[in-house]
Amino acid sequence: MFSMYLQHKNNFDKVTIEEKEYDDELDDETSIISDICKYLHQTGDIDFIVSGFGSERWPVDCKFDLPLIIEELPEIIQNLNKNEYNFCLGFYEQGVMREIVFSDEEGGKLQLECKSLMHGWSPSPSCIAMEKPTVKKMIEELFGNFIAYSQKVCPELLSEKLFRDWISMYNIAHILE
Repeated sequence: MFSMYLQHKNNFDKVTIEEKEYDDELDDETSIISDICKYLHQTGDIDFIVSGFGSERWPVDCKFDLPLIIEELPEIIQNLNKNEYNFCLGFYEQGVMREIVFSDEEGGKLQLECKSLMHGWSPSPSCIAMEKPTVKKMIEELFGNFIAYSQKVCPELLSEKLFRDWISMYNIAHILE
């Protein structure tokens, strides 16, 4: 089984949000997503948890790993809504370096193949099958919780034009409600 989710431990501790102006020419959604994830990390109350392929808990966190995954999710969710189930999810931060290739199989299943991109760790097993609705729900919940927790910790960043413009490129409004 493969799983990834955000876990909330306690009440959200307040963090100080630094005032920052984003430049349309120098910044993009990556800048804002990185800042949001930094603040989620600073609460000390939110964990990004990934497990599977022989590891009960991958060495991932909100500050470094979550931003890369969050950037990938809107397009993946949009594709899942069109019943397109072939995609790759990359965990490219140092210490993790893995890709999961999702492949559509007959009978409502997806094959997930985990590829290690570094020495010292290899998946066992390297392939697993999961139900399509389970994968879709996991991905939508991860993104939905990212938005919900961000609303509590740093709502002003979700209101930034660059972030809103990025989200509006995808037909995923149902996740944001």
